[in-house]
Amino acid sequence: MSEVYLVRKPFGSFLRRRQERGINGDPLLSVSQERGVIPQEEAGRRNIASADKSTYWRVYPGDIVYNTMRMWQGASSSSDFFGIVSPAYTVCQPADGVSPKYLAYLLKHPDCVRRFEARSQGITSDVWNLRYSEFAKIQTDFVAQEKHRNRIVEILSTVDEAIEQTESLIAKYQQIKAGLMHDLFTRGTTSDGHLRPTRAQAPHLYKDSPLGWIPKEWSFGFLSEFLLGGPKNGYSPQEVDEWSGLYALGLGCLTSEGFKPRHLKAIGLGGSQCREALLHDGDLLFSRSNTPELVGLCGIYRDVGSPCIYPDLMMRICPNARTGAEFLEALLLSPLMRRRISGAAVGTSGSMVKLNSRAVLRLELAMPEKDEQAYMLKFIRTSREVLASLECDLSKLRQQKYGLMHDLLTGRVRVKVGVN
Repeated sequence: MSEVYLVRKPFGSFLRRRQERGINGDPLLSVSQERGVIPQEEAGRRNIASADKSTYWRVYPGDIVYNTMRMWQGASSSSDFFGIVSPAYTVCQPADGVSPKYLAYLLKHPDCVRRFEARSQGITSDVWNLRYSEFAKIQTDFVAQEKHRNRIVEILSTVDEAIEQTESLIAKYQQIKAGLMHDLFTRGTTSDGHLRPTRAQAPHLYKDSPLGWIPKEWSFGFLSEFLLGGPKNGYSPQEVDEWSGLYALGLGCLTSEGFKPRHLKAIGLGGSQCREALLHDGDLLFSRSNTPELVGLCGIYRDVGSPCIYPDLMMRICPNARTGAEFLEALLLSPLMRRRISGAAVGTSGSMVKLNSRAVLRLELAMPEKDEQAYMLKFIRTSREVLASLECDLSKLRQQKYGLMHDLLTGRVRVKVGVN
């Protein structure tokens, strides 16, 4: 008789709630959707924990922790740490012989997340919560044999390791790129295409300016001196449910890496305001309102396959013959210019600030000649290509993991123990 591979079971049959109160001396833990359960000090977020930790739940290594109000988004993980979490979390202890890692993968499976959303309670998504009493009753497909569950963990962990290594490489190259951008926009390049020596190495190659020391060949000026006319604000019509054939960009399209075709909104066909805000491939866009960290991000628009306009919170700027859109985009995204742009933004709200046209036109910058811009762009393109290749690899690995999770956790593909 062949062994049973897959059984249908409620989560409560293999995840029992742990309700053990912590004490004030226990280390505080945080749960991240990306990084799982980690010490609070590694979370990179402000600590808003109560001074009195007597209501916090204790967590042991191997426990499963989920965010009661975010389980419908897949906010759960297994813990490698001892500590405590706030009462907003639910802590569960796996049954004997059930790998916490297997359960962590299972809880992230899209089919399970959809069931969690269906059983979450609350008037709006902001207050939806999945109490343990409901969670425990949700049925799921469960791989019956421990040896098969452990093999699934081995396979998925191998992909996770590759993802982590690629993420580390991306973080490393982002640091290298940031250093390169600093060097390029403070030192520039020589006529043979190499980085110019530093001022300490060759002081005769630099001159003083209102921005500090810059290469002798560079011009100091305001952004207005390098533009054809002033910035033009976009237009923000109402979003519509039915496709009209026209998109509007969202602010999220402008990133620290330039334009990304995301957060597109379907809008109704408008009149002259829509026509004036219609985008063309190669247009340079600039964010005039956002948080202090994101205001002033820019990017070169690339065709998204359908007519598209830009919103009122963006400006379109057009470089003149002294520079080009690609170089100006890189210059405005450089660390030094980002600090100047953020400093020029104003606002009464701590969360949102704005730049008006005058402030944008009065941005101070140092501009190389066109030949040197071309050499600098070679460096910039190479660094972008390396990062784009790594990000493509990361996307493929994540897709591979998604496919493996679907195949292995649902039993569509059955693992064989002892077979690679």
